[in-house]
Amino acid sequence: MKTRMLGVAAMMATAATLVGCSTGQVLSADSGPGVLTVGSGQSPDSRVLAEIYAAVLRGTGSPVDTRLGLSEGEDLAALDSGAVDVLPEYMGGLLLRLQPGATAVEPDDVFEELNRSLPQGLSVSDYAVAEQPGSGDAGAAGSSAAAANVVPLIRSGALTPEQVKALNVVAGELTTDELAEMGDAVRRGELEPGRAADDWLAAR
Repeated sequence: MKTRMLGVAAMMATAATLVGCSTGQVLSADSGPGVLTVGSGQSPDSRVLAEIYAAVLRGTGSPVDTRLGLSEGEDLAALDSGAVDVLPEYMGGLLLRLQPGATAVEPDDVFEELNRSLPQGLSVSDYAVAEQPGSGDAGAAGSSAAAANVVPLIRSGALTPEQVKALNVVAGELTTDELAEMGDAVRRGELEPGRAADDWLAAR
């Protein structure tokens, strides 16, 4: 695992002041100038991750929209076109999408191979402690496959170093159990993704 940035509490406190700013709404691709757009896949945990990313990026002073519920293929196309600037992904699954014959399994190996496989114009920052919920369950699909740690997929040049640092803070804090609990609450209709994200940030 890469070394995590310091100042976790301060970064999370800044983001937590923005509780209520994230709406969970699926927005138009036509964001205004200077506005960052965070996308998500269709799963509840991906939507929650996108709202967490959006909140901490707002904490750096940037206006941020969310574009939730992108299908596989649509997500990478949105990054390529600039309609989306950041997208939460799972390392192993993303690596196999980009390089179907990849054999790396351990997190550091997967991260290294993923960096070599990324198309021009895309990058990733630190991968998280948290993994895709259910990925390590006995008998689960992909349980013996590549590490499924959460990683932000970023359109190159879209974020400042401070904003990348904010995402790295999340990587060092979020756990698999927390992500699974939030995803389950959203799936059951008990919480909206934005509220789940706000509650998690407020507890830091």
